[in-house]
Amino acid sequence: MKRLINSALILMVFIFIATSPALGNHRPVLEPKIHTGIGWDLTPSGMLWVGFDLNHNGRADYYTLRVVINSYFSKESPGVILSNSPMNRIFFIDYEKDRFLYITDLNPLFYAFDFDEDGRWDIVFKDSLKDGVNGNERFYDNPWKR
Repeated sequence: MKRLINSALILMVFIFIATSPALGNHRPVLEPKIHTGIGWDLTPSGMLWVGFDLNHNGRADYYTLRVVINSYFSKESPGVILSNSPMNRIFFIDYEKDRFLYITDLNPLFYAFDFDEDGRWDIVFKDSLKDGVNGNERFYDNPWKR
């Protein structure tokens, strides 16, 4: 009986350790609908990031980063531009007379978590194939653990 209790205790500890978020067991999640993003910007390297609020407290805690293929002003509607670039994602900013467009890859290259929501990413994953979240993403960096 004592051996059974010890075995059960060891199993419970193993399950706790294996699933502990403190050990970095987080994986990228499917990107939320783009219109639910709560912020965006361009990186100095020319990538477009979009922040999402997964825990619904008003602060970004999950980010996706895409390569910007092209950017320009246009009077055309986003629908027309999208029909000309069906394998890309289109982001745009409306101004008075025209709009500024960012043509990006369809799927992100990087996924990042900001667990403490301080604006600095805690864990970054890279999807080299840019084929969406499907399990082949790899841990890339913990930029603040230096």
